[in-house]
Amino acid sequence: MNHWYSVLFSSLRIENWDEEYTVFQLASGKTHFLNAMGLQILVLLDQAPATLDTVCIKLAESFAVTNDARFRQQIASTLQRYEALGLIANARNAPL
Repeated sequence: MNHWYSVLFSSLRIENWDEEYTVFQLASGKTHFLNAMGLQILVLLDQAPATLDTVCIKLAESFAVTNDARFRQQIASTLQRYEALGLIANARNAPL
């Protein structure tokens, strides 16, 4: 089972703009725009590595949404996008 984890979360500069967030990533020099759920993914993965299932369960509970196949696919896509941006990493890709 693949586990995702946060990469350098403490170095991110996060500003709240009425439930929308700007996240400045020092490592890349890029700014990302996230909604509350997007930011919560980063917070969850900073607390502990987690599988897609765990992330979906926690988000569905926090945001009172249905944890169905469509939701799982959206979260999986978000995780892949965050990995491409260097915000998170998947343990399966970690160096030994």
